[in-house]
Amino acid sequence: MTAIQPQPRFTIFVHLTALPSWLALGRPQRQQIIADHVQPLWDKHDTVQVRWFDAEAWAATPSDVLVATTNDLTSWSDLFEELRDSPLWSVPYFRVDLVLPTVEDGFADYERRTGQRD
Repeated sequence: MTAIQPQPRFTIFVHLTALPSWLALGRPQRQQIIADHVQPLWDKHDTVQVRWFDAEAWAATPSDVLVATTNDLTSWSDLFEELRDSPLWSVPYFRVDLVLPTVEDGFADYERRTGQRD
């Protein structure tokens, strides 16, 4: 009997730069945009865990890094499309600078699957 291999977990790093349109908003306005337009998308795509990191105190670009983890790339793709349609990116309030999909220890998974690892 062949052992069932776990699905790989993908981590996607999205580098974002806050634009003047976002920075000009008051903090309550920003919070309301997230509550109305972004959080519902994160809740809808619950197979994607999303974390948001601020980087602007240490780097000029990106100002923010969104980190998504999932084994459901279709849900990730749907979430990304819906974020593109949200005010967060469509106004735009943020510019997407880089989308970097990764697999943690992908080489080790490859070695296990191909029998090249004990």
